[in-house]
Amino acid sequence: MHPIFLIVVGSIFIFFIVIFQLFIYRDHKRYLNMLLAVAILGIMWYGMIFLLTNSGQIKNYPILYNKGLPLYYLMAPCLFLYFRGSLHSAHSAFRSSHLFHVIPVIPALISIIPYNSLSSVDQRKVVEQIVGDISLLFNPSPYIVGEWHWLVFPAIAFGYCVAQFIVVRNAQRERRFSRSNITWLYIFTAIWMLFFLSMLTVSFRIHYNIDEALYIFQNGKVVFFFCICMLMLSFLFFLNPEFIYGLKRKERYEKSKDSDSEIQKENSPDVNGSEVLDGKSESAVLEVPEDGHDLFELESGRIVKHKELDLDLVARIETFIVEKEIFRQSGLTLSELASLCDLPNHRLTELINGHYKMTFNNYINSLRISYSKERLDQGDWKLFTLEAIAFDAGFATRNTFFIAFKKNTGKTPSSYVADLKRI
Repeated sequence: MHPIFLIVVGSIFIFFIVIFQLFIYRDHKRYLNMLLAVAILGIMWYGMIFLLTNSGQIKNYPILYNKGLPLYYLMAPCLFLYFRGSLHSAHSAFRSSHLFHVIPVIPALISIIPYNSLSSVDQRKVVEQIVGDISLLFNPSPYIVGEWHWLVFPAIAFGYCVAQFIVVRNAQRERRFSRSNITWLYIFTAIWMLFFLSMLTVSFRIHYNIDEALYIFQNGKVVFFFCICMLMLSFLFFLNPEFIYGLKRKERYEKSKDSDSEIQKENSPDVNGSEVLDGKSESAVLEVPEDGHDLFELESGRIVKHKELDLDLVARIETFIVEKEIFRQSGLTLSELASLCDLPNHRLTELINGHYKMTFNNYINSLRISYSKERLDQGDWKLFTLEAIAFDAGFATRNTFFIAFKKNTGKTPSSYVADLKRI
């Protein structure tokens, strides 16, 4: 069996597993999931059509031919938007400006209409002609997409790869992600760029050597390199599964060499009496018994009075956080949530501290624990490890999850699961 065939089939199989995992573990980020799924489906479809055309088997499946061109144009834009949304939560939701990236798809849709308007019999005739002379793919025909598409969409994709490099570089400068994550993102983007560059090179070679089109498709070194890039892209998802589950931000505190001291640090109060959890600290909030409405926040030894709580606003924020499952974003910060709620940081702090009598981190962690308990109660502990459930809920570390779980339930996650097994 030809090595190119094995490489492409193996890549398609691995990408299928990636999509399966994507929708199991990250169902709370449906928009970002959709973007990554479209990019992966584009690669899978391209690989499948490449194999069918190369082997001549496309003549048995004419209905599949000339369908994937719009998807090819979407691969690079969707992955770019996924990268940007994963690195910056402010871009993780759909915006009308994202529709700009769909514009190149319009001419692709127009180009595939003539072929798909044919009857199944006529479609088979067109495909059989292509199998007999593969150079027809690069010759003018009303029923075969124009040659310029095979030059334009890889060129556009290459431009998106450059933009993707810039996004990763900016994330590196902000120092919000670990060095290993940033390195992985650079490697993935570089191979992604080589993937499209090899496509573009193959198209140019066939354009200038049309008589050797079949040889280039079946034995060309650039085609082999293109297939290797596809395989490497598929394997990279498993080298850094956080890209599917969610990239972890750097911890806000320095980890101790001893895990016990790390646990102690996460639970201990700071010098101002503020509780520290998940690496962040916030000011303690005191309620004055004589006045049940006004709040007083302790800031550097001063008591500062705040306005009466807006309970309607609190309810709207809670509904937004719970329904959209914002709390499942790993490394979620007060500033990011305030930006999503269109509120100043201090105002959101007042609402959370005043209404729930919790710090921001304790409140978010309580929602994560409720979500984790719901999954455990549904029997997910039979299918997933506690660490997988913790990461899915938004916890950055195993220790933070265990501490928060025991604080909220009085039991460790292991004890809680043991009780479920006895039921």
